Amino acid sequence: MSSELPPNPNLNPNSSPSTTANPIASPARSAGRPGSGLARSAPTVSCGDTPTSSRRSSAVIGPDDFDDLFVGSQLGVLSAASTYRGALETWVHSLLSRRPVELLDPEQARARFAPEEMGVAVLMVGALLSLLEHPFRGDEISTAVRRLEESVGRPFSALVPFNCSGPNALIAVGAASLLDLPLVDCDGQGRILPLIDQTTFALGGVSVSPLVGVGPWGDVITVDSPGAHTEEIVRAAVSAAGGWLLCATYPALVHRLVQTGIAHSLSQRMDSGAVLQLPRADLGERLARQLGGRLVARAQVIELSAHDHVGLRTRQPARPYSILLRGLSATQPLIRLEVRNEIVIATVDGGVVGAVPDTICLIDPLRRRAVELSDLQVGQVMEVLILPAADAWRSQAGLAMAGPAAFGLTWPPGSRP
Repeated sequence: MSSELPPNPNLNPNSSPSTTANPIASPARSAGRPGSGLARSAPTVSCGDTPTSSRRSSAVIGPDDFDDLFVGSQLGVLSAASTYRGALETWVHSLLSRRPVELLDPEQARARFAPEEMGVAVLMVGALLSLLEHPFRGDEISTAVRRLEESVGRPFSALVPFNCSGPNALIAVGAASLLDLPLVDCDGQGRILPLIDQTTFALGGVSVSPLVGVGPWGDVITVDSPGAHTEEIVRAAVSAAGGWLLCATYPALVHRLVQTGIAHSLSQRMDSGAVLQLPRADLGERLARQLGGRLVARAQVIELSAHDHVGLRTRQPARPYSILLRGLSATQPLIRLEVRNEIVIATVDGGVVGAVPDTICLIDPLRRRAVELSDLQVGQVMEVLILPAADAWRSQAGLAMAGPAAFGLTWPPGSRP
């Protein structure tokens, strides 16, 4: 495995992305987007409710695809884990300028890799804002992957994103470039969930440990823990390590990761990013049609409030938060969104219209992007969008792991959507 690229020293949040020439000739260009390095068709929007994301046998993600990746990765992310323009962007864009990433369709990954070849998921754990104080050196994720290879005694042939939301989409692409490994177009969540063991990988029997994390000061933390203790150990280690860890986890056969992962998660996010950048007023409706979701309402924020948690005790780390909006339609419905890290339940006039594991998004129609909690202000107009969860989350075990009960919420009688 090649990793000859040096760490990127230019990690100042105010610096500009590298414009180094692309060293790899890109294949066919994206339709309608001159100069794009990703060989994929333009996003397809259907007239019905069936999601229609582009499909490809293989693709190359280059620096000209970065905006689609960045904007799409924010869809459905409300917490402080959402991506911001700064050091992380500069690092990933610089890596892609020097070495684009091969993105493999899950079926192509099945055909390419032998049954005994292994893959690994990569992610960041901790507060993204900590990067302002302790930015990447640039070699943390490659160190984590190599140390995990040593732990399991096998090399990794491919990477998969832990999830394709917020910073983890960028980190997976950056890691694949740095390590010169193909990236499989699947992930373990299909959205963002707060715990590292809330994944379809775990649902399918893949162990989260051993896990290796590397922090901002070079500390290497290896966790090999049975049961559900890995999350608690890693969370404690994050504070001691300086606010974040770049981690390699879920080491498993590539075929097993493909089998238990959610297919086309990354390409779908990139297609959504392309739609969000279109100069149109109906972005929420277009995204709903493309992704098989539904636009609940366009509404104005009327109240933001933190409150004491009422419900079952859970392992979730965040304090509960509520968002109240008043619909702008003639009936002026009252919309309530309950937040536990991310939006976990939506009600309209007291009736539940959506809940986890579905993704509930807030879209700013003026700025044409997803919105995080710290950006919200009373008086803003938002579009409330609900996107369907992957089929794996619809099982009884999936709902127990990522449904309302996992966040301490129960269904009011007769209110289940």
